[in-house]
Amino acid sequence: MGAKSIWIVLIASVFVGGSIGWLLHYKSEVLSKELVFDFLTDAPVAKAPIPTKENWLDNLKHFNKAYSYPAQEFEAFVDFVDPVIKDVPQKLFISAVDEYLFFCLNEIFKQKNIEFAYSKNTNSIDLVVYIPKEYLKAQNLIQELQYYEIPYTY
Repeated sequence: MGAKSIWIVLIASVFVGGSIGWLLHYKSEVLSKELVFDFLTDAPVAKAPIPTKENWLDNLKHFNKAYSYPAQEFEAFVDFVDPVIKDVPQKLFISAVDEYLFFCLNEIFKQKNIEFAYSKNTNSIDLVVYIPKEYLKAQNLIQELQYYEIPYTY
């Protein structure tokens, strides 16, 4: 057992000593040399264009100041609305309404969830009815006003 342990210690010391020697050699020889890399192809160097009247727009690419380039794009909004459906006004004015008709209209507007505003004068009430944006709802409201022969203006 004693001879084996002596051999193991001897081999370990040779291994550690060799490693230390190689590191010292590497530090003194290899790191002291300068490494030079030669590239096979050289990258072309960009040259500034000579300003002429023909390529003035190309010169804007190389303009080094803060500059807002002229727009070459535009946005266009296209509304794909059915041409059969006509524009519906947003407000109706109903003037000179008595109290009974106001009560009836109030119930109709509540039932259909239609917003309106009114102003009361001494003898009558004036209404401003905000027409819904849905075409069918608006048409039903206008047809109902025409059915009850209630005069209105847009």
